Amino acid sequence: NGHIFYIILRTADEQKQLLKYLQDKGIMAIFHYIPLHSSPAGLKYGRVCGRMERTDKLSQQIIRLPLYYELELEDIDNVVNIIKRFYDEKN
Repeated sequence: NGHIFYIILRTADEQKQLLKYLQDKGIMAIFHYIPLHSSPAGLKYGRVCGRMERTDKLSQQIIRLPLYYELELEDIDNVVNIIKRFYDEKN
């Protein structure tokens, strides 16, 4: 998909930690989405079949990384290196 670049983390806690770490380093990364079935409109107008537990879990593990037209290669390298540092510091 050409409009987002995301990573899937192991746990919701890891997602929160990495988001904070990136924000502290000046990197604009966000959680990806609220599942449609649990959004305000989805709760009001939608219907689901089943518990949607995989969707709910995945929504708590995805981080959307910066992706925009002016993004330079050095910016990409910086984001990658900061993410590597996060995991190096965790271990």
